[in-house]
Amino acid sequence: MSGKFAQSVTEAAFEAGEAAINSAVTIAARLPILASPSAEGLAEWQDAASEKVLATWEGALAAFSGLNELMWRSVFAPITPAGMAHEAMVLVRAASAPGHLRVRANAERFRGR
Repeated sequence: MSGKFAQSVTEAAFEAGEAAINSAVTIAARLPILASPSAEGLAEWQDAASEKVLATWEGALAAFSGLNELMWRSVFAPITPAGMAHEAMVLVRAASAPGHLRVRANAERFRGR
């Protein structure tokens, strides 16, 4: 395994673990709010739904943009299999970054309650 690929896998694994913890915090804090028939509960439902759609679109845009850059770079400098594995991990991390940022922000917001 190349050094760049190993580092990108390690960083992706760390980010996935952090996102899992932040997701658990967010879910545990949101469930009582979402279960209550109140204006706060409705607002939280709307925020939860809209942030997922937005993160999906932003992640897709980042992935397609990164793929476009990769294709143009490969025209001028061929990519090795190890380089392609690293580039794939870079694309995965770029696609997951918007969701990761939102779940981190939500966890921080709910930790303050």
